[in-house]
Amino acid sequence: MRAHWVNDLTLEENYTLRGDSLHHLVNVVRVEAGEDLLLLSGNGLMVLTTIETISKKEIKLRFKENYIREQKYFFDLVLGMPKRDALELCLKEATELSFRKIYLVRSDYSQMRFPEKERIEKLLISAIEQSNAAYLPEVVAADWDSIPWEDYGEIVLMDSQTPNAKTTDSANDSLTRLLVVGPEGGFSSEEISRLHSLERVKIVNLPTPILRTPTAVAVGAGLMIQNLLK
Repeated sequence: MRAHWVNDLTLEENYTLRGDSLHHLVNVVRVEAGEDLLLLSGNGLMVLTTIETISKKEIKLRFKENYIREQKYFFDLVLGMPKRDALELCLKEATELSFRKIYLVRSDYSQMRFPEKERIEKLLISAIEQSNAAYLPEVVAADWDSIPWEDYGEIVLMDSQTPNAKTTDSANDSLTRLLVVGPEGGFSSEEISRLHSLERVKIVNLPTPILRTPTAVAVGAGLMIQNLLK
């Protein structure tokens, strides 16, 4: 279904879209009168509307129904920032996979500065509109000391550098999980030592070639979701 993010979305009988919203929906998405359009708040509220009229200045929508999408799991992500294209793909994937919070860390082998706030917001909005996701994740510039490791019931570390890695037992499904993924060059030996020393860490070394950072994010999320289905 076509979806569109609306800042500060509330319940109304009618909605009017103008400006950049109008241009994107008319000239890029090419919506037509009579189509349904799903409005997304980014915090769980979803409003289904019908497009009534389209003009050069505005699109008018009529309310049909609304619902609240509750989060079924609580995943956060620590990402050692990769290069720009890989970083942007990771942010989109994390949004589609319903991560709540993304800690961006300039790790020892990162080659990327923290991206501009406006660019991040556009990427996240694009991702929820394409996937009909209910939530926008919070993106935080962090370092290793500022991450609240103790808040997580399980920390899943994607680590292709450690042979014969040992893993802990899976945590209770109701606990919040944290996925940790490094940049293209992986983690430094100092970072690996620090991450391995964390309590409740589960070290994942897959029998595969080295994964690109976006692939590791997707695979790591898949492993955590699989635990919820057992």
